[in-house]
Amino acid sequence: MYMNDKKNRITLRLTDEQFNFVKATSDTMGVSPSDFLRMVVNVTMVAAQKNKTFGEIYGRENDKTNKHD
Repeated sequence: MYMNDKKNRITLRLTDEQFNFVKATSDTMGVSPSDFLRMVVNVTMVAAQKNKTFGEIYGRENDKTNKHD
C-alpha cells in the first residue's frame, strides 16, 4: 500500500481498548495496524472533501471523549 510515498510519520498513543480494536480489526482484514489506520484516515479525508463541512460533521468530538489522554 503506497510504499513509495510514505515520508511523514505520526505517532499515536492508544488506550488498551483502542489498540485491541485496531489490532483485532486489522488482523481480520489481513493488513497491518498501520495500513488499517491509513485506511481510516483516507476514508475520513474523502468524506470531508466530498462534504466540504469537515468541522461541522466531525468537529472536536474526540476532545469530549478522550478521557485517557
